[in-house]
Amino acid sequence: MTNKKLNFFLLTFISIFILGCQSDEIIVEEPTELLPIQSIVEIDDSWSKNVFSNLSAGKNNVVLDDEGIYVFSNEGLVSLYSPDGSLEWEVDLNIDLSSGVGKEFGSLFVTSIDGEVFSLNSKNGNMNWTSSVEGESLSVPSSNGDIVAVQSTNGKITALNLKDGKFRWEYISVLPSLSLRGTSSPVFDDQALYVGFANGNLARIEPRSGVVQWEVPVTISKGASEIERIIDVDSKPKISSGIAFAISYQGDISAINVRTGRVIWRNSFSSTKDILEFERNIFVVDEESEIQAFSGLTGISLWKTSDYRLRNLTAPVKVDNYLVVGDFEGYIHFINIENGSTVGRYRASRSGILTLQTYKNSLVSLDLSGRLTYLEIK
Repeated sequence: MTNKKLNFFLLTFISIFILGCQSDEIIVEEPTELLPIQSIVEIDDSWSKNVFSNLSAGKNNVVLDDEGIYVFSNEGLVSLYSPDGSLEWEVDLNIDLSSGVGKEFGSLFVTSIDGEVFSLNSKNGNMNWTSSVEGESLSVPSSNGDIVAVQSTNGKITALNLKDGKFRWEYISVLPSLSLRGTSSPVFDDQALYVGFANGNLARIEPRSGVVQWEVPVTISKGASEIERIIDVDSKPKISSGIAFAISYQGDISAINVRTGRVIWRNSFSSTKDILEFERNIFVVDEESEIQAFSGLTGISLWKTSDYRLRNLTAPVKVDNYLVVGDFEGYIHFINIENGSTVGRYRASRSGILTLQTYKNSLVSLDLSGRLTYLEIK
């Protein structure tokens, strides 16, 4: 091949390569950079320590209350730490745990990926009972003092007796062709059990019998493809003042009358994060980490902030008069709950924040590396 032909082919190849790169170029939006703020929040950095090394497959929930801080590890450890950081007790279940910790009526609940459910005494960690449900259990169980409700990825909600773990009843929802890997944690009020399902529905169930009183769509699927029709209700429903609030992925946020199942209002919204409710207003973080406040009665948007867009925020929690979220760089942000402006910031970790919990003026964060941090807000 002559040099002239070689140069021609090289030039042609380079031109095609450049054109191809230009036509396939994808502009990736970067997470929003943090703006400087003047913090008005006084924070006491009390202590931090590692509580696990491997992230579990399901939901990692921290319980914070008068007795201390309850955590679990993928490796099978369930632990109680006092507010000063000392270890009160620790139990090794010798099994890979998938979700927890739930605490109600003096009992702790954790699950395994194989559907095993464990109930422990919250005072000392002694085993109350073990039971099992069909399918993977990736969400935190809940109890009303009579039953323990557990949802599995196969669409089943199973009720176990709180005292001994024996089977009481189960309800099976209709699964879609595709869904997210995860399930919503069941929620009780004084009269009923509420469960969000992968098919985009929210159900109200009579807890003693398992009879479904209503099941209504949180959203209506309008997608053209199977992926676009993924509308799981993966966040935990919020029940307040006779209204059930629920969010679906790629769908809507809906307010539903708990007695009739009638939708009071519905707005387009996509999230898998749990809902915060305060003074009949609700606060939510969407899939792009934008935070929005709605009137719980009317659905009218009260405020919205894009200050943390794509920063992979946690579900919002409340401490004092602040809405609090954590982000992918380990920062904890304190936001004025009235208008959405940032009033405080603290870096709790060099790893992303996985979950936050509050109790009175205490705040704990758990990051993706398994580091637990305890803070006091003054």
